[in-house]
Amino acid sequence: MSKADQAKWDERYRAGAFAERTHPSALLEDWIGRLPCGRALDLACGAGRNSLFLARHGFEVTGIDVSSEGLKRAAASAEREGLEVTWMRHDLDDSLALSGPFDVVCLFRYLNADVIRRLPSLLATDGILIVEEHLATDQPVAGPSNPAFCVQPGELRRLLPGLDVLHQEEGIIADPDGRQVAIARLVGSSTR
Repeated sequence: MSKADQAKWDERYRAGAFAERTHPSALLEDWIGRLPCGRALDLACGAGRNSLFLARHGFEVTGIDVSSEGLKRAAASAEREGLEVTWMRHDLDDSLALSGPFDVVCLFRYLNADVIRRLPSLLATDGILIVEEHLATDQPVAGPSNPAFCVQPGELRRLLPGLDVLHQEEGIIADPDGRQVAIARLVGSSTR
């Protein structure tokens, strides 16, 4: 991600973007009772809505994002709730040395094929990976208009060939804020 992209995200968060999106991903909410408790990694965490949700459920969470402004908002929310989360500012387009393994790894709506391919290597034995991406479609939906930010049908499965797939879906859904979005979702388990 370029410095201009980082500045763009900082400005969006400074201007209040996504302030109303405090709810966790519906996919994460659906799976929370089936996840192995322990260490969780939330990549491209933005203002921390999913990281905070995991922390509320007893996970030891690390949230990583490129935007220092998004992370400031996340840290303030965690402090208000008395939650402990480790926040890291990092550009996921650059390599990152993480001390895994993690029981849960989440990536929501940030597309980088190299990062996605690497996610299973961060999982503990029987760890769970949860990925949700915008899906390419010709339907009028909310989300990125640039197809470079959307996966093609079946692409998540192709990027994660070694996972035991527990759940997979693609289609148009209603986000909690009522917007129609095209989404590809995959939940998988490490097979080590």
